[in-house]
Amino acid sequence: MKRNRIFFKILLLLSCVMLQINGFAQQILERHLSSSVLTHMVNHIDDWRLKKKNEWHDVVQVLPVNEKARIIKVAEKANSFDWPSLLATKYLEYKTDGNRTRYEDDINKRRSIVAQLVIGELVERKGRFIPQIANGLWLMMEESTWVSPAHIVVQKSGIGLPDPQDDYIDLGAGRVAADLAMVYLLLGDDLNQISPMITKKLKAVLQNRIVNPYLNRDDFWWMALQPNTMVNNWNIWINTNVLKVALLVEENPTKLRMILQKLTRSADKFIDSYAEDGACEEGPSYWVHAGGELGQMLSWLEDVSDGEVTFKENRKLFNIGNYILNSHIYGNKYINFADAEAMQIPYPAKIWTYGTLFNDDNLKAYASYLTTLKSRTISLGTVQDFLMHASIYSDLSNDRKDFIASQFHFYESLGQATMRSLNEKGNLFLATIGSNNGVSHNHNDVGSYILYLDSTPVLIDAGVGTYTKETFSRNRYTLWNMQSQWHNLPIINGIQQKDGKSYRAVDVQYVSNGRTAHYSVDIAKAYPKGAAVKSWIRSFKMDPRNNVIDVDEKYQLAEFKVSQSISFISKIKPQRLKNGFLLQLGNGKKVTVNFEKKKVHFSLETKNIEDPRLIKVWGERLYKINVAINSKELKNQVNYKIVAN
Repeated sequence: MKRNRIFFKILLLLSCVMLQINGFAQQILERHLSSSVLTHMVNHIDDWRLKKKNEWHDVVQVLPVNEKARIIKVAEKANSFDWPSLLATKYLEYKTDGNRTRYEDDINKRRSIVAQLVIGELVERKGRFIPQIANGLWLMMEESTWVSPAHIVVQKSGIGLPDPQDDYIDLGAGRVAADLAMVYLLLGDDLNQISPMITKKLKAVLQNRIVNPYLNRDDFWWMALQPNTMVNNWNIWINTNVLKVALLVEENPTKLRMILQKLTRSADKFIDSYAEDGACEEGPSYWVHAGGELGQMLSWLEDVSDGEVTFKENRKLFNIGNYILNSHIYGNKYINFADAEAMQIPYPAKIWTYGTLFNDDNLKAYASYLTTLKSRTISLGTVQDFLMHASIYSDLSNDRKDFIASQFHFYESLGQATMRSLNEKGNLFLATIGSNNGVSHNHNDVGSYILYLDSTPVLIDAGVGTYTKETFSRNRYTLWNMQSQWHNLPIINGIQQKDGKSYRAVDVQYVSNGRTAHYSVDIAKAYPKGAAVKSWIRSFKMDPRNNVIDVDEKYQLAEFKVSQSISFISKIKPQRLKNGFLLQLGNGKKVTVNFEKKKVHFSLETKNIEDPRLIKVWGERLYKINVAINSKELKNQVNYKIVAN
């Protein structure tokens, strides 16, 4: 007995060590979904489905008259839609010339038309849209695959047309399947009036393309069930859609239970990949498909458990939800490090879900505020998003603007700090990033920062352009906007930063006393050996009362090769000053950047923008101010002051 106790203690100690090594293997979902909870879910699934069906029909009927009239008008137009063919040659374009949008435009048009027809039928309930819905569903079920041309590359036969013997589940397949599962539940009886073969085939297709591959395979990288696999938004986005399919359609109790068990193991990998502070390394525009989808999963699991499960006491899960508020700048402007978008309006219903899950009125107020920016009208792009919004339509339409965003906030896991001022000189906003150059959707931007005055971007991160084959290939960092020279960063001895997790920030420090905030980071290790840099410490001190930011660049080189320079990227054409430059905003306000006398000299570079996605955000050109440092000393310090007024 004594030997057994000693063995047990050693085993427990080793388990704790492995837990620390593996990094937060918390198994939050698995712990909440105990065997008894899963049994309850499975045994009561029919009652829950009937309840959901009635709930969804009810919330649609109580929508405002003008909103229902708009929906029916859109459906009437869709009712005469001429369905496009999906050509093999168009699918192959991603392989031949890297274009993924032409095929995706065709399939997305099909899906949006089906959604508009389904939503119109849910509102009107007269059956006049059912034949065209049947046409659209039949075409979608006849498609060779629901997987995007850009994602089929993972199949064993490689890039090209989909292999009929290698079923894969990607983002598009999961999204389509969840919508079709809702159609099956809500309009199955109506479709059977045309032919019971429609719903029979629909169920078979969902089994063959989603349920069976999900259960039979562990090698989908996004599941994170194999060692050393990357985890990003794919995991939770697809798992959430699989959850919806299983809960709405799967009739075999054993298979349903197996899906729920596997799904929680996989989704826990996503949750475990996050630090306790809840920061999303993919940025706020991906939060909608990462943390935002997690919120949907948590909500569905609470709902189907009939109160047996609640997540409201878990601070980490709340932090994942609250990240989107802390990334907000002003209006529709958001922090856009990596591939995140500088202008967006996150889906308010997903934020409201977190407010509901955690009884947080501030998040609900924020969701209501975003609705005033977006539109009171409900998106008709997908059935699931429509129902999500319709269920809380009146709540989101309260025109609230009383949410509170933190003036100073720091995400230690990303080395990301945000600092705000709120005074008559304008709302100055600074965001910095530490982290490393191996994050998901990475740009080489360790130590970079962005600056806004009110809603105007002053010093920017250009962000990501239109996705092509090059965007996610070995040639990614040949794209100018991925390179550190096109971020607000130094070029050291003529060398830029390098991509990879080993190229990282060190010694990130953040201090705030409630009145001012100070952030510093050593970015030397983000550069390869050729840069010959021992340390490069960037320090920011913000005085929000006076809209002043003091910046120090303190560095030590192993050797001097060429002059060091600092890049400043802006959409505003700078005006030269004696010891700096001025950025004049359209509203009459201005930002000046002033250096110490004789320590630097300036040059200007213009970047003409050709990518339509970037043009939409920034216009047709950007400007890079190159500030060269007039020193050959191995140890040096350059200071400059940013003033907004």
